[in-house]
Amino acid sequence: LDRLCPGVYTCMAPVQMIQPIKNSKYPAISAAEEKISIPLQVLALAIFDGVLLRILHTVAKDTWQKIKQSLCEAFNQNKGNEVINILNNKYGDGDVIFIQEAAAAFVDNAKAVLGKKYMVLRPYLIDAYRNQNSIILAKRDRFVEGSTIDVTEQVCRLADEGKWTAPGDLCVMAMKGVDGSRYLLASFHGDTNGMATVPVLKALHGAVTSSYPDHVLIFGMDANTHKTSGPNTLGIDDFHSKFTEMGFSSCWGEKPGLNCWTTRNARTYLQPQLQKAVGMADAARKGDVNLKDWIVFYSRQLKLEESIRDNTGNREFNEDMVFPTLKFPSDHAIVSTFLKRLATDKQLKEEKTESSTEETSS
Repeated sequence: LDRLCPGVYTCMAPVQMIQPIKNSKYPAISAAEEKISIPLQVLALAIFDGVLLRILHTVAKDTWQKIKQSLCEAFNQNKGNEVINILNNKYGDGDVIFIQEAAAAFVDNAKAVLGKKYMVLRPYLIDAYRNQNSIILAKRDRFVEGSTIDVTEQVCRLADEGKWTAPGDLCVMAMKGVDGSRYLLASFHGDTNGMATVPVLKALHGAVTSSYPDHVLIFGMDANTHKTSGPNTLGIDDFHSKFTEMGFSSCWGEKPGLNCWTTRNARTYLQPQLQKAVGMADAARKGDVNLKDWIVFYSRQLKLEESIRDNTGNREFNEDMVFPTLKFPSDHAIVSTFLKRLATDKQLKEEKTESSTEETSS
């Protein structure tokens, strides 16, 4: 699927599908490394595959391929369908569903199962190579069909001319609700260290201020926030402070705590991204146990009523469980939030005027 031409399929060799690693998105990559990043990736893949084959053929010659096949089916081939089943069976009451890191094929599969109940919204440009796309499901009986406008590119341009986003990372839709209100819905997947999260949020805030001041904003994201901030990582407290300054609140209330997390996993040394690998003995201490997933909104527009986490697919959260699992294929928990709409200044003024009229009449 051609990432620049939606609906167009192009035949190409595997090496042509490898994308350069850009210094603009990953500052640790030098300009010189960016220029040779494609051949470097090919070399690294060859070395990695050679090492893996040697290890597995030595320790589990007769069984490793069957194990690999079962994991591939659960976490790759059938992952999208399993996620759709969970959403359909357990979260079909949600008015808006934000999804990140979805494969390009997920859009069509979601339409087939959820299309009667939800509008499946995707940005004009999606990523069919990395398969890390942000999409939005908007309930048909809550939003006006035909009112949707894709404003993703407008927001991307406000974020340093697209420096912080790749195709598919961000999805922003302006639409009208059946309640007469106008909404701006956004779904976003940040970089590993969370450095793109604040620039994108600022861009979205700027778009609301300049172009959509009458829209109710709801922003669901994998912010990739960490326990603490560092020179190249975004911490929970820092992120909370920055979005509060812009007038936002979140699904985690006034003071998000370190004892609340939405990821709990540890990569093995048999997976890519070896810099994230952790030994079994250190899984709990050094694993990825972080609060990364957020639903953000303006505190003047909406009020938090309740938020829950789910890492089982049954609207339950097991504090001790490492995930993904064979039954819950995501490495991020589902975050379900109930928000209450606050009265606007116009509504309050109308209510006050009506009240005064009634008092005068009586």
